[in-house]
Amino acid sequence: MFATLRRLQTSEKSSLAKMKIVIIAALVVVALASEKPYYPKPTYPAPAYPPPAYGKSYDYAPMPYSFDWAVLDQASYNDFGQKETSDGKLVSGTYYVVLPDGRRQVVTYKADDYGYIADVKYDGEAKYPEYKPAYPAYPKPAYAPPAYPKPAYPTPAYPKPTYAPPAYPKASYPEPSYPSYPRPSYPAYPRPAYPSYPRPSYPSYPKPSYPVSTTTEVVTETAAPVVKEAEVAVEAVAVTEPVSETAVAAAEPIAEPETSTDAV
Repeated sequence: MFATLRRLQTSEKSSLAKMKIVIIAALVVVALASEKPYYPKPTYPAPAYPPPAYGKSYDYAPMPYSFDWAVLDQASYNDFGQKETSDGKLVSGTYYVVLPDGRRQVVTYKADDYGYIADVKYDGEAKYPEYKPAYPAYPKPAYAPPAYPKPAYPTPAYPKPTYAPPAYPKASYPEPSYPSYPRPSYPAYPRPAYPSYPRPSYPSYPKPSYPVSTTTEVVTETAAPVVKEAEVAVEAVAVTEPVSETAVAAAEPIAEPETSTDAV
Protein backbone atom coordinates (compact mmCIF):
# COMPACT_ATOMS: atom_id res chain seq x y z
CA MET A 1 0.00 0.00 0.00
CA PHE A 2 2.80 2.35 0.88
CA ALA A 3 4.49 1.55 -2.44
CA THR A 4 1.28 2.48 -4.27
CA LEU A 5 1.11 5.82 -2.43
CA ARG A 6 4.70 6.55 -3.27
CA ARG A 7 4.07 5.79 -6.93
CA LEU A 8 1.06 8.15 -6.91
CA GLN A 9 3.11 10.90 -5.29
CA THR A 10 5.96 10.56 -7.82
CA SER A 11 3.48 10.53 -10.74
CA GLU A 12 1.79 13.70 -9.37
CA LYS A 13 5.19 15.42 -9.04
CA SER A 14 6.20 14.51 -12.60
CA SER A 15 2.85 15.71 -13.99
CA LEU A 16 3.24 19.02 -12.09
CA ALA A 17 6.77 19.47 -13.54
CA LYS A 18 5.48 18.81 -17.05
CA MET A 19 2.67 21.32 -16.57
CA LYS A 20 5.15 23.94 -15.40
CA ILE A 21 7.30 23.37 -18.47
CA VAL A 22 4.25 23.70 -20.75
CA ILE A 23 3.14 26.92 -19.03
CA ILE A 24 6.62 28.46 -19.29
CA ALA A 25 6.83 27.57 -23.00
CA ALA A 26 3.40 29.13 -23.62
CA LEU A 27 4.45 32.33 -21.83
CA VAL A 28 7.63 32.54 -23.94
CA VAL A 29 5.62 32.11 -27.16
CA VAL A 30 3.16 34.80 -26.10
CA ALA A 31 6.01 37.18 -25.21
CA LEU A 32 7.68 36.67 -28.57
CA ALA A 33 4.39 37.10 -30.44
CA SER A 34 3.59 40.34 -28.58
CA GLU A 35 6.82 41.95 -29.87
CA LYS A 36 5.67 41.87 -33.56
CA PRO A 37 2.46 43.69 -34.51
CA TYR A 38 -0.28 41.66 -36.14
CA TYR A 39 -1.68 42.92 -39.43
CA PRO A 40 -4.83 41.39 -40.93
CA LYS A 41 -4.65 40.05 -44.46
CA PRO A 42 -5.86 42.73 -46.92
CA THR A 43 -8.89 42.04 -49.05
CA TYR A 44 -9.05 43.20 -52.65
CA PRO A 45 -12.24 43.48 -54.69
CA ALA A 46 -12.57 41.04 -57.55
CA PRO A 47 -11.93 42.65 -61.00
CA ALA A 48 -15.00 43.13 -63.09
CA TYR A 49 -13.56 41.90 -66.42
CA PRO A 50 -15.72 39.88 -68.76
CA PRO A 51 -14.35 36.42 -69.49
CA PRO A 52 -12.46 36.20 -72.81
CA ALA A 53 -14.39 34.85 -75.75
CA TYR A 54 -12.43 32.40 -77.88
CA GLY A 55 -13.49 31.36 -81.34
CA LYS A 56 -14.89 27.99 -82.02
CA SER A 57 -12.25 25.33 -82.38
CA TYR A 58 -12.41 22.90 -85.22
CA ASP A 59 -10.89 19.44 -85.22
CA TYR A 60 -9.73 18.64 -88.73
CA ALA A 61 -8.94 15.16 -89.86
CA PRO A 62 -5.25 14.57 -90.76
CA MET A 63 -4.52 15.19 -94.43
CA PRO A 64 -1.73 13.77 -96.59
CA TYR A 65 1.10 16.06 -97.66
CA SER A 66 4.49 15.98 -99.33
CA PHE A 67 7.37 18.47 -99.58
CA ASP A 68 11.10 18.62 -100.25
CA TRP A 69 13.80 21.30 -100.26
CA ALA A 70 17.58 21.51 -100.69
CA VAL A 71 20.44 24.00 -100.23
CA LEU A 72 23.68 23.97 -102.24
CA ASP A 73 26.24 26.75 -101.72
CA GLN A 74 29.80 25.74 -102.62
CA ALA A 75 31.31 29.03 -101.45
CA SER A 76 30.17 28.41 -97.88
CA TYR A 77 30.43 24.58 -98.10
CA ASN A 78 26.69 24.12 -97.41
CA ASP A 79 24.98 21.09 -99.00
CA PHE A 80 21.87 19.69 -97.29
CA GLY A 81 18.19 19.00 -97.95
CA GLN A 82 15.05 17.16 -96.84
CA LYS A 83 12.12 15.26 -98.31
CA GLU A 84 9.01 14.21 -96.35
CA THR A 85 5.63 12.62 -97.16
CA SER A 86 2.59 11.66 -95.07
CA ASP A 87 -0.67 9.83 -95.74
CA GLY A 88 -2.35 11.29 -92.67
CA LYS A 89 -1.24 8.58 -90.28
CA LEU A 90 2.34 7.63 -91.13
CA VAL A 91 5.04 10.23 -91.73
CA SER A 92 8.14 9.10 -93.63
CA GLY A 93 11.00 11.05 -95.08
CA THR A 94 14.72 11.54 -95.38
CA TYR A 95 17.23 14.35 -95.00
CA TYR A 96 20.93 14.59 -95.80
CA VAL A 97 23.84 16.87 -95.02
CA VAL A 98 27.46 16.97 -96.21
CA LEU A 99 29.77 16.89 -93.18
CA PRO A 100 33.02 18.91 -92.88
CA ASP A 101 35.11 15.73 -93.32
CA GLY A 102 33.59 15.10 -96.79
CA ARG A 103 31.13 12.35 -95.85
CA ARG A 104 27.42 12.53 -96.65
CA GLN A 105 25.08 11.78 -93.77
CA VAL A 106 21.67 10.42 -94.80
CA VAL A 107 18.88 9.89 -92.25
CA THR A 108 15.75 7.95 -93.22
CA TYR A 109 12.96 8.17 -90.65
CA LYS A 110 9.38 7.11 -89.96
CA ALA A 111 6.96 8.50 -87.36
CA ASP A 112 3.44 7.54 -86.28
CA ASP A 113 1.39 7.33 -83.10
CA TYR A 114 3.76 4.65 -81.74
CA GLY A 115 7.01 6.61 -82.00
CA TYR A 116 9.90 7.77 -84.18
CA ILE A 117 12.34 5.42 -85.94
CA ALA A 118 15.44 6.71 -87.74
CA ASP A 119 18.12 4.98 -89.82
CA VAL A 120 21.42 6.87 -90.15
CA LYS A 121 23.94 6.10 -92.91
CA TYR A 122 27.20 7.68 -94.05
CA ASP A 123 28.41 7.77 -97.65
CA GLY A 124 32.02 8.36 -98.61
CA GLU A 125 35.28 8.38 -96.64
CA ALA A 126 36.36 10.96 -94.11
CA LYS A 127 39.21 13.22 -95.31
CA TYR A 128 41.13 15.87 -93.47
CA PRO A 129 43.04 17.96 -96.06
CA GLU A 130 45.40 20.67 -94.92
CA TYR A 131 43.65 24.00 -94.90
CA LYS A 132 45.49 26.68 -96.85
CA PRO A 133 43.63 29.97 -96.78
CA ALA A 134 43.93 32.15 -99.84
CA TYR A 135 44.12 35.81 -99.00
CA PRO A 136 43.50 38.46 -101.68
CA ALA A 137 46.49 40.56 -102.69
CA TYR A 138 45.86 44.15 -101.79
CA PRO A 139 48.15 46.88 -103.17
CA LYS A 140 50.42 48.51 -100.64
CA PRO A 141 49.10 51.97 -99.80
CA ALA A 142 51.39 54.82 -100.79
CA TYR A 143 51.17 57.80 -98.50
CA ALA A 144 52.98 61.02 -99.22
CA PRO A 145 55.10 62.20 -96.30
CA PRO A 146 53.50 65.16 -94.56
CA ALA A 147 55.16 68.51 -95.16
CA TYR A 148 55.26 70.60 -92.04
CA PRO A 149 56.49 74.21 -92.22
CA LYS A 150 59.73 74.78 -90.36
CA PRO A 151 59.17 77.13 -87.43
CA ALA A 152 61.16 80.37 -87.64
CA TYR A 153 62.25 80.99 -84.08
CA PRO A 154 65.38 83.05 -83.33
CA THR A 155 68.06 81.16 -81.46
CA PRO A 156 68.05 82.37 -77.85
CA ALA A 157 71.29 84.01 -76.71
CA TYR A 158 72.05 83.47 -73.06
CA PRO A 159 74.83 85.52 -71.38
CA LYS A 160 77.72 83.47 -70.08
CA PRO A 161 77.72 83.55 -66.27
CA THR A 162 80.82 84.94 -64.61
CA TYR A 163 81.60 83.45 -61.23
CA ALA A 164 84.51 84.65 -59.11
CA PRO A 165 86.67 81.81 -57.78
CA PRO A 166 86.07 81.24 -54.08
CA ALA A 167 88.80 82.46 -51.75
CA TYR A 168 89.36 80.09 -48.86
CA PRO A 169 91.46 81.31 -45.89
CA LYS A 170 94.75 79.44 -45.42
CA ALA A 171 94.80 77.33 -42.29
CA SER A 172 97.35 78.51 -39.74
CA TYR A 173 98.77 75.19 -38.62
CA PRO A 174 102.50 74.75 -37.84
CA GLU A 175 104.28 72.42 -40.20
CA PRO A 176 105.16 69.10 -38.50
CA SER A 177 108.84 68.39 -37.81
CA TYR A 178 110.10 64.82 -37.78
CA PRO A 179 113.32 63.70 -35.92
CA SER A 180 116.34 62.57 -37.99
CA TYR A 181 118.04 59.32 -37.01
CA PRO A 182 121.69 58.46 -37.92
CA ARG A 183 122.31 55.61 -40.32
CA PRO A 184 123.11 52.41 -38.42
CA SER A 185 126.64 51.00 -38.71
CA TYR A 186 127.34 47.27 -38.52
CA PRO A 187 130.69 45.67 -37.47
CA ALA A 188 132.85 44.01 -40.16
CA TYR A 189 133.60 40.36 -39.48
CA PRO A 190 136.71 38.66 -41.08
CA ARG A 191 136.11 35.87 -43.55
CA PRO A 192 136.51 32.50 -41.87
CA ALA A 193 139.51 30.34 -42.87
CA TYR A 194 138.83 26.62 -43.31
CA PRO A 195 141.65 24.01 -42.93
CA SER A 196 142.77 22.01 -45.98
CA TYR A 197 142.58 18.23 -45.71
CA PRO A 198 144.64 15.81 -47.89
CA ARG A 199 142.70 13.96 -50.55
CA PRO A 200 141.97 10.34 -49.51
CA SER A 201 143.64 7.52 -51.44
CA TYR A 202 141.83 4.25 -52.17
CA PRO A 203 143.52 0.84 -52.73
CA SER A 204 143.33 -0.72 -56.20
CA TYR A 205 141.93 -4.24 -56.42
CA PRO A 206 142.70 -6.71 -59.25
CA LYS A 207 139.97 -7.43 -61.77
CA PRO A 208 138.11 -10.64 -60.87
CA SER A 209 137.99 -13.50 -63.42
CA TYR A 210 134.91 -15.80 -63.71
CA PRO A 211 134.61 -19.19 -65.47
CA VAL A 212 132.79 -19.23 -68.80
CA SER A 213 129.29 -20.78 -68.74
CA THR A 214 126.72 -21.51 -71.46
CA THR A 215 123.59 -20.72 -69.38
CA THR A 216 121.73 -17.43 -69.26
CA GLU A 217 122.97 -16.78 -65.74
CA VAL A 218 126.39 -15.84 -67.18
CA VAL A 219 124.95 -12.69 -68.70
CA THR A 220 123.81 -11.31 -65.37
CA GLU A 221 127.04 -12.39 -63.62
CA THR A 222 129.38 -10.91 -66.26
CA ALA A 223 127.45 -7.62 -66.47
CA ALA A 224 128.26 -6.76 -62.84
CA PRO A 225 132.06 -6.22 -63.30
CA VAL A 226 131.44 -3.66 -66.05
CA VAL A 227 129.44 -1.54 -63.64
CA LYS A 228 132.13 -1.88 -61.00
CA GLU A 229 134.78 -0.86 -63.51
CA ALA A 230 132.77 2.22 -64.38
CA GLU A 231 132.43 3.09 -60.67
CA VAL A 232 136.20 2.64 -60.21
CA ALA A 233 136.86 4.90 -63.23
CA VAL A 234 134.60 7.59 -61.83
CA GLU A 235 136.32 7.36 -58.45
CA ALA A 236 139.72 7.58 -60.15
CA VAL A 237 138.70 10.73 -62.04
CA ALA A 238 137.33 12.24 -58.87
CA VAL A 239 140.58 11.49 -57.04
CA THR A 240 142.90 12.92 -59.73
CA GLU A 241 141.15 16.32 -59.87
CA PRO A 242 142.72 18.76 -57.37
CA VAL A 243 140.50 20.96 -55.22
CA SER A 244 141.85 24.33 -54.08
CA GLU A 245 141.07 26.06 -50.84
CA THR A 246 139.72 29.08 -52.64
CA ALA A 247 137.13 26.95 -54.37
CA VAL A 248 136.07 25.49 -51.03
CA ALA A 249 135.86 28.96 -49.58
CA ALA A 250 133.82 30.21 -52.55
CA ALA A 251 131.43 27.29 -52.15
CA GLU A 252 130.76 28.16 -48.54
CA PRO A 253 128.12 30.87 -48.15
CA ILE A 254 129.15 34.07 -46.38
CA ALA A 255 126.78 35.08 -43.67
CA GLU A 256 125.60 38.68 -43.93
CA PRO A 257 125.59 40.84 -40.84
CA GLU A 258 122.29 40.99 -39.10
CA THR A 259 120.67 44.37 -38.69
CA SER A 260 119.65 45.34 -35.23
CA THR A 261 117.05 47.91 -34.34
CA ASP A 262 118.08 48.16 -30.70
CA ALA A 263 120.28 51.19 -31.44
CA VAL A 264 117.32 53.03 -32.92
